[in-house]
Amino acid sequence: MKFLASVKVRLFLICWIVYSTFFATNVVREHYPAFALIDRGDWVCDRYAGMHWDLFRHTDGHVYTGNNVMGSLIAVPPLLVFDPLLDRLEQHSLAKLAEARAAGREIEATYDTRYPLRQKMFRQVKEAGLDLRFGASTAITSAFLMAPLCAGLVVLMYATLRARSVARERAVWLAFLFAFATPVFYRSAHLNHNVFLMVALFGAFLLLWPKPGEREPLSISRRAWAGFLCGMALSLDYAGVVPAGMLALYFVVSRARRAGLACALREALPCVLAALPPLVFLLGTQWAMYGDAFTPGQFVMPKQNEYVDIGTRGIALPSPEIFLKNLLSPSWGLVPFAPLLVFAFIGAGGTREEQRVLPRRERVWVWLLATSFAAFCAMNVYSLLQFNTGFRYLLPLVPLLFLLAADPLARLERRWLAALSCAVVFHAVVLSMTRHVSDTENDLRKAAVQLGVEACELEGYWTLMLSETPVPQSFVRLCNEGPQLPWLTVLRQTSPHVAWLGNPLLPAGVLFAVGALCVLLWRLGSRAERAGGA
Repeated sequence: MKFLASVKVRLFLICWIVYSTFFATNVVREHYPAFALIDRGDWVCDRYAGMHWDLFRHTDGHVYTGNNVMGSLIAVPPLLVFDPLLDRLEQHSLAKLAEARAAGREIEATYDTRYPLRQKMFRQVKEAGLDLRFGASTAITSAFLMAPLCAGLVVLMYATLRARSVARERAVWLAFLFAFATPVFYRSAHLNHNVFLMVALFGAFLLLWPKPGEREPLSISRRAWAGFLCGMALSLDYAGVVPAGMLALYFVVSRARRAGLACALREALPCVLAALPPLVFLLGTQWAMYGDAFTPGQFVMPKQNEYVDIGTRGIALPSPEIFLKNLLSPSWGLVPFAPLLVFAFIGAGGTREEQRVLPRRERVWVWLLATSFAAFCAMNVYSLLQFNTGFRYLLPLVPLLFLLAADPLARLERRWLAALSCAVVFHAVVLSMTRHVSDTENDLRKAAVQLGVEACELEGYWTLMLSETPVPQSFVRLCNEGPQLPWLTVLRQTSPHVAWLGNPLLPAGVLFAVGALCVLLWRLGSRAERAGGA
């Protein structure tokens, strides 16, 4: 157990275990192109037609996804490793289907949920013999991609805090808060490109940020990797162009003030060259799917919702309503999903500049990046669809805002930090347990004649929001139904004939076992660390 002596190893393992325990069985749009690439060697999703809103039939007669497929490519390796197992699960499902049809029995596709679209999709997947394959695929991409990726991000945050002279005990404490009291926890549950975008942008920022005592210019490898990650950000999501552009400006402006603009532009060349491969991938996949390298999928897919006609394919002038909702909406707002990040707005008055986690220059650039990205998201009318996913669009800002919050948190009195930690971690655990979504926000929004009509003007808006939306209802569900795990909840809903799944003590038992394992790992590591020190 000597390897557990490393704090970073323990942080990684504990976060990986907990994130995997809370995985959700969401088959998302990134899954389908990954399935197609493994099965066919291309991006054609004909087999999955009608299984997701973002899948559409193009003019060539084939079905494609309307989103960038870099996130799907990242999901391919773990799915490819387990593909033989997935094939066997699919064969088992098909054999059961054939047996039922031969006996003249109706196909059992029960899904005890209030959402008819989920019932419809489950029946469609069941009749195609893909139920076990899809379920196992969500577990694989969650446990072997999303969970370790987010756990690695937590370790990176810990290392950053230590490099900025935060005491070790407090750095560990803050790293656990970052892991389990921010939306990193909530979004780690299933495959989604927003997490990839967050990791890419945070990694690029750390690479471009000179550490204390570090000489400039940055090494070519640092600049190249930062450029590659910025290119990845754009390849993952067109929204990545705003924060990636701000990071490019951060590097060029900072270097120009020290060495001149010509030197800064010359040193930025490795960044530009390294950004080209993911950008070429983006253009190449758009050409392969849509027939035009410079046409995003949103411009060729059919109208899927009422927001497409607002502005240019759902992009309009910044809306104060969307801006405020991205911050405050109980359906998906930053503050309701991560009250801990309010400390980012408080600051650490009276702290000497050399003791701050973020120096003055980096604080200015982080605020510029956060403001510009939030303004861009306020232009994206699709933000109003977050009611069915929870907090998502502003996720790339979470690590940067946490660094801003780290200054007051690092200096908070221990007893107050302990009380705060209990509250915010419990809040995040409840949201991750229930993953409650509601169409109330969407129904109210549809009642507005146009974007300029404020939703709060609708009669009874806030009463309905507080009674139906995810954050309040998550706590109501916990009180009424007890502890839950997302994957176990779906198993109960789709397998009501399995009696032991309905045992109300089962989720609590799993959570207790996982908690005990994490405590054991930490204590074994502490003992190994003391033995090594001795």
